[in-house]
Formats: sequence, C-alpha cells, structure tokens
Amino acid sequence: MTTDPDPGLHRLGPDPAEAASASEGGPDQADAIALNRRYAAVRRSVGAIERALLQGSRTHSRRDLALEQGVDPRLTSVYWRSLGFSSVDDDTAVFTEEDAQAIGDLAAMVEGGEISERAFTNISRGLGFHMGRLAMWITEALVEEGKIEEGLDDAHARQAMLDRLPQLLETLEAQVMYTFRRQLAAYAARAGSEILQTSGMGGTDELFPLHRAVGFADLVQFTKLSRKLAGDELADVVSRFEITCRDIISVGGGRVVKTVGDEIMFIADTPEDGAQIAVSLAEAIGDDEVLPPARVGFAWGSMFSRYGDVFGPTVNLAARLESVAAPGRVLVDHDTAQAVAEALPGGFEATERDEIDLHGIGPVRTVELRRGSSPPLNMGF
Repeated sequence: MTTDPDPGLHRLGPDPAEAASASEGGPDQADAIALNRRYAAVRRSVGAIERALLQGSRTHSRRDLALEQGVDPRLTSVYWRSLGFSSVDDDTAVFTEEDAQAIGDLAAMVEGGEISERAFTNISRGLGFHMGRLAMWITEALVEEGKIEEGLDDAHARQAMLDRLPQLLETLEAQVMYTFRRQLAAYAARAGSEILQTSGMGGTDELFPLHRAVGFADLVQFTKLSRKLAGDELADVVSRFEITCRDIISVGGGRVVKTVGDEIMFIADTPEDGAQIAVSLAEAIGDDEVLPPARVGFAWGSMFSRYGDVFGPTVNLAARLESVAAPGRVLVDHDTAQAVAEALPGGFEATERDEIDLHGIGPVRTVELRRGSSPPLNMGF
C-alpha cells in the first residue's frame, strides 16, 4: 500500500531553501531566507488546520474501506468525486478514520435500502458543492477582513487567515450545523404548506407542480465597467450588488436561487412578494451611487424544482423579460401584472408596453411595474 501522509502539504511545492541551495544562480541570500520563512509559516499553519479538521492521519485506502468497513469501492469513488475531490487509486492511503465513518454511514443507507444510489450521489454532490462554496466564502471573508481592517496585502492577509482559522473552527462548525437545521426546518415547513395548498384541488400538474414568482436582476453595462476597474474594485462592486440583493430578497420573503457575477436569480411564494422584491431591487440599486442601474424581470407561474434550482417556461420567461427590460426598470408579462393586481390591488402601478417577440417564447405583452401604495421594505436592523 502506498502511504501519502500529507498530500495537502505536498501541494505547497518543494522547500524553497532546498531549491536555493541546489542552484548557484538562485536569489540572493536575503530573498532566499525571507522566502523560506514564509514557506515555513504557511506549512505550519496549513498543517495545524489539517490536523484540527481531519481528526487523524490518512490511514485508509479505497481497498481498506472495502475490506475493513464493508463499503462498496465504487460507492467510495462516487462519494469522493461527488464531494469535489480528485479520484484516488485503490491502494493510496488518503482517507482518515473519520472519512471512513462518513462514507460508511451514507453508503450503509444505500445498502439498507433507506435511500437509492441516485439519492446517495445527489446528496453527496450537494454537500460537496455547497460546503465547498461555504469554505471558500468563509476563508475569503477572513482574507478581506485582513485587507480592509488591518491594511494587509493579499499574501499577508491570507497568512493571517490561516493563523486565525484554528481558533474559529469550533464556532464556525457549530454555526454550520445550526444554520443547516434551521434551513432544513424552513424547507420542511414550506413542503408541508404546499401539500395543504394542493389538497382538494383535483390534482396538480406533475410536470410543473410549484407556483412561484421567479425573477432575475443584472447590472447594466457590467462588462464595460469591468474593463475600467482594478480587480479589487470590481470585486467590491460585485460584493455590494450581491449583498444588496440578498438583503432585499430575504426581507421581502424570497430566496436566492443563485448568483453569477453581475446577475442574481430569486424566487418568492406569492406574486405580491415577487413584485415587492423586484421593484425594491430596481429602486435600491438605482439609488446606489456606486452601482450601475439594474434590469429586473420577473414572472408568476408554475415550475419545478431540482437540487436548489427551478426550471420551466415561467423561469425562461422571467429571464427573457430581464434581458429586454430598460435600465432601472422592472418588466413583467401581462398575466403576471394581473396576478399582482389581484393579490394586492393598488400596491404597484402597471404601465403597458409593447408586445415583444421573445426568443424561444414568442410574442409577449409586456408591462412595467413601479411602486404604488405598497410601502417600501423596512431594511433597518
């Protein structure tokens, strides 16, 4: 069996002191010493974090898990790859005892018939994707803290993050579990509400069973703006846009589906909530002196949900409406405008616009929404 006790640290590369001594034409002595000290500091910090997180040495290979833990080697491979890690061969010791238990626990649910292999793959893929993003989000937040609050350059801010992380692990881990339980409870309650709403209605459309407001907002001329700004300035613009949107969507009773740079996608449970969020996004971004205006499109209708995303003709319609909306405006279709007016009479003003032939959809009667008697969201704390 091949033992690789520290593959994480191996990614840091060769020791620069050894490289400097092996080459007469290397950097001068002062530079070599400084580089060696930074390398040693990074190696110590990463080693401390891995020891705290991995809870033990890498002692198990895929073959070991099959023989000692009774885990199907194929499921081990599926699990590891679904978490977002590169494949390993049968004999390399890459798994810790905690890895073995985690893989074994979920695989046992497949063996026991509690979940299918399809569910096994989808659950592990979801965990890998979202926990990977969360890990990146947390570490980058700490790096940003070092830059803004302490005035550090990028390299020193990242070193400070590595040094601080072990002291924060216990609290961060508890927060992850708390948030997961809270979110799971909220989604379970929402599922229960949907069951009650559809009971007695003579069945539902199984292709598109959910009725939702879905919307998109994106910054106008973001590509042009990105050519003018430095990397950190562009990151600040994107961060400001995302924070503004997320706060409005949350306070408005919606949920963020996903963000892609200068665009955000949201859903809400009622047409009036969708309208409030859409109009509030256009207003808030339009009033921001740093951000360019945003186009917003939203639609009310049926769709289906898979793995944190939503799909269907209503989603496509909302995306197309956003793409043709005027800067700083909210564009909806005629049916959505009617649904909003029926749900909250007078709450929003609707102005008929031209019928537009939307790509892949066809002619659509479009309407611009603005705030009417509906009060603005209370964004105070």
